[in-house]
Amino acid sequence: MLPFDDFQVETFLRTGKHEATLRAEFGDALYDDLSHLAQDAVREAPLFEARRRKVFILPGIMGSRLSAIRNGQADLVWIDPTDLAAGGIAKLKWGATVAATGTVLAPYLRMKLRLTLAGFDTEFMPFDWRQSSAVAGKMLIDRIRNRGLTDVSLVCHSMGGLVARQMAAEDVDGSLISRVVTIGTPNNGSYAPVQVFDLSHDMLGPLGFADLTNDRKTIVDKFLRGFPGLVEMMPSPDKRPEETFFARGFWPNGAIPPTANALRAARLGRDDLPEPDTRFHQIIGTGEDTVISAAKTAGGFTYHRSFDGDGTVPRDLAEMGDVARYYTEGAHGWLCNRSDVIAGTIDLIGTGATHALDSTPRLRTVEAAMPDVTSADLRLETLSALPPLRETDFAGSFLSARADIEQPAGAIISDAPATDQSAYPRAVVDAASLRWKASDAERKSVLQSQHEARPLSAETPERIDAYTRRLLTMVDAASANGQGRKLSRELETALEGLETKTPGVRTPTGATAAILERVIGEAEEFLSVMFIKRALVAAKAVGRIVSTSTGQGFGTGFLIAPGVLMTNHHVLQNNHAASRASVQFRYELEIDSRQTTSHCFTLEPQRLFHANERLDMAIVAVAPVSEDGVSLEDFGHLPLIGVEGKIRKGQPVNIIQHPLAGRKQVVFRESLLTALPPDNDHVAHYTGDTQPGSSGAPVFSDLWEVVALHHSGVPDQTESGHYVTVDGGIWNPSADPEMKTVKWIANEGIRVSRLVAHLKTVADRMSRDGTAGAELVEEVLAVGRDAVHSGGFKMPSSGTNERAPASPARDTRPAPTTQVAGITIPLRFDISIGVPDHPPFSTSS
Repeated sequence: MLPFDDFQVETFLRTGKHEATLRAEFGDALYDDLSHLAQDAVREAPLFEARRRKVFILPGIMGSRLSAIRNGQADLVWIDPTDLAAGGIAKLKWGATVAATGTVLAPYLRMKLRLTLAGFDTEFMPFDWRQSSAVAGKMLIDRIRNRGLTDVSLVCHSMGGLVARQMAAEDVDGSLISRVVTIGTPNNGSYAPVQVFDLSHDMLGPLGFADLTNDRKTIVDKFLRGFPGLVEMMPSPDKRPEETFFARGFWPNGAIPPTANALRAARLGRDDLPEPDTRFHQIIGTGEDTVISAAKTAGGFTYHRSFDGDGTVPRDLAEMGDVARYYTEGAHGWLCNRSDVIAGTIDLIGTGATHALDSTPRLRTVEAAMPDVTSADLRLETLSALPPLRETDFAGSFLSARADIEQPAGAIISDAPATDQSAYPRAVVDAASLRWKASDAERKSVLQSQHEARPLSAETPERIDAYTRRLLTMVDAASANGQGRKLSRELETALEGLETKTPGVRTPTGATAAILERVIGEAEEFLSVMFIKRALVAAKAVGRIVSTSTGQGFGTGFLIAPGVLMTNHHVLQNNHAASRASVQFRYELEIDSRQTTSHCFTLEPQRLFHANERLDMAIVAVAPVSEDGVSLEDFGHLPLIGVEGKIRKGQPVNIIQHPLAGRKQVVFRESLLTALPPDNDHVAHYTGDTQPGSSGAPVFSDLWEVVALHHSGVPDQTESGHYVTVDGGIWNPSADPEMKTVKWIANEGIRVSRLVAHLKTVADRMSRDGTAGAELVEEVLAVGRDAVHSGGFKMPSSGTNERAPASPARDTRPAPTTQVAGITIPLRFDISIGVPDHPPFSTSS
């Protein structure tokens, strides 16, 4: 939270005071821009003595700071994390005396400063967003009248545009309001309020995380569903006649809809809101992953998605009335920070027209491949939400931005994937750091058992049994001359004898431990000869994610079935990013240190793309032939095996990666699995030092079975929580926003068992709905099931990836800027702990 009012923030931006606090709130790129704008506004102040027109900026829902009024004093609640932590949301309960006392600045201050520099007298006009749009509009138009203002222009984001419709209707002769620009306004509604009442909206995670007295259900039940402003913004039945959200009976079990009376009142309020007139100009966002319709099922809602919206408001629900419309590609909560939107707004206020924005929407052909998502899926994501870091985090997609970087005015928006290859996402790192701290006790326990040479004591009997049986299966599968099958039968007999003699034994001690250690030891020794051979096979299936247009690398991925690649969500966030990317295999050195001939395969999200932000995973189809004619089959694949027993605590792990998006590197055996608690996220931690660019790499057991999907580093920290640099100093986010100087002490990945469990639900849903790619997801699962019995390793063909193609095409891609020598890095592997607030998935790795 910013502990300053609007005037103070603008002052500090000019003077540089409280820079660290403001940078933390705004992000480095936005802070730098706001600072320059604030300084320019002061220098050019004399030019604005005769201002052209008064402009008010109306924020969107949750964009106004709200204070509870008691005994004439304003007690800030929204957004004060300290107050919210103590259950302060109760002070905003419908019926309480509340006033709007400020504006959440990150989404709107850039617009205000740019308008000021353009010569307009610009102010924020916050309002009580709990109220219906009509009530808020009548209150605001009275403010304008009471100040004696005329010829006012309104710039309105989201709900602010609905409020402006009532304000314009109250100004019958048009003397008070001359022009209105609405940006991302849900004129016919949005599915975001539906998801709030369905307990699946992304705001509920951070809000529930912050509130120490109320859980998510209580927050919705007692407070949010009583706000008319939120209820009225559900999709209009006129636009979605099959979706009667304003009827209580339409809601499925598990949701917490408003009362029947509240729904009736909201429907009337929506229907009575005046339509926009000729003073209005609409700016509408597109190009973002947006829920565009919903279907009720026995288990909740199934949401249909498209890029035809701004991530919160579908395009067709934004369009309304016979007024001028303009379009931009951008996320709902960040539209007012976009340079093209700001330039267009300045034009529209000044002249009533603009060429800074498109007059028709640009629709994407890849949107048809987007899979549906269910209430259950989204609720799982809210359960593991990151802790709030900025004011906008509390409001989720209503206000928040996905990126700090903004294109300069007039710039062409890049088609390249948005992921920065030189840094892990800061929010992902912060969450990984919290989970690393939480797993401290279990890590210490496992390390102590290793130190005392009691490796089996760290495991549960169930996991020891699963691991032993997995070993015997692997011995059987690896046998070529019959000796392995004989060994497998002998060890199986010993294990069965142990079970007969020691029923009910819970801890492997004495003779029990000796027999188990013999079984495990002989099986591991038999399999150890395959270590290097399997490593070579595994390495073939790992590639570097690159921009198709530039050849620049920004992540790692690996084949999990014929024609299917897995990486992180933060590497490939959506179909659009995947359609601009390729996977490059054999970007590595030969045995004589020569660069090999690498091969790039185009990604094909129109055939399959699925991503899950909570699990930070993405899968995508890959073209069967590379740009230079090499078959994808030559690189094999790495099965996702969902059964227990692939690894036990205290064992080494290995990782194949493209650190800093450079050449392929392999890290062998300098890490130990130290914890497998049944937690919400099913994350795996392994100590050591990988690098950004390794995101999406597979993490292996010593048998080269994939046990985790790497996705983040864990930084070293001081006792006060500051991140430490490699030279022992305190990390400065202003000087090093990409975290290149940070000392990384561990890494975090997502466990394969959790990924397989999720893909099973995806496959079922896609098959039921006939979604493109269903058969490929089924193939991924089938490959994993087959690997349970076959040992999981099928040699790729001896094809052209072992040599240059018959007619090699010269690689015309720009030379990579990152050249990294291979090194061996010590790692340690564990799983973070947590108390689940839903039934956990299988704890297998």
